[in-house]
Amino acid sequence: MSLSISREYKSPNFNHRKDISILDTIIIHYTGMKSAELALNYMCNKESKVSAHYFINQDGKIWQLVDDSNLAWHAGVSQWLKRKNLNETSIGIELENPGHKNDYKLFSPNQYRSLEKLIELLITKYDIKKDRILGHSDIAPSRKSDPGEKFDWHRLAKKNLVIWPNEIVSVPEVLKSDKLLYNLLLEIGYDAKNHFKPSLVAFKRHFIPKDITEDTNELVINVAYSVCKAFIKVRALY
Repeated sequence: MSLSISREYKSPNFNHRKDISILDTIIIHYTGMKSAELALNYMCNKESKVSAHYFINQDGKIWQLVDDSNLAWHAGVSQWLKRKNLNETSIGIELENPGHKNDYKLFSPNQYRSLEKLIELLITKYDIKKDRILGHSDIAPSRKSDPGEKFDWHRLAKKNLVIWPNEIVSVPEVLKSDKLLYNLLLEIGYDAKNHFKPSLVAFKRHFIPKDITEDTNELVINVAYSVCKAFIKVRALY
């Protein structure tokens, strides 16, 4: 697959990856900065101690800041399933967006198109599975909220790039409880054991973006159950 990727910016913020064969995850972020130039300069400044492998601006231009073979500093303290320190096994993709602290906005169609092509390329190159394409808030729910509720995961699902339930299944009334929701979030991969409420909000940002409160209700449990089934189905294939 041919994809135009600029290498005019290089970040010094990386470590050498011990084993590229364990690379199996993609983490999507937003920059949380007011311009692409500010974000690029920040990630390429050794004093920031922050980087990502790729950056996509609102026009859809892609830069590679850190080689895939190296470990970029993008995930921080993180966990998915029982794996911690996701930097070691992931590719980080930053999307230009001012974020929640500034003027959080919708991501552009050009950003989505470039992101989709980049994800397709990485999936093919590294055999990355759909249950391993996540947002920063999914793996660090108590610290991060990006890419946030305005990121359209459903659009990526329609391209068969990420997991989304085909239908919402109703859980029998007798089974509905916060304990069930806790177990479903754990099964999906969230660190609900240590961060239940933040994990719930992260889950909602991803799958129920119209409601990012800590409240639980029938819809939340039904969606969590349906999402969990979709994750289990994908994982059973490998």
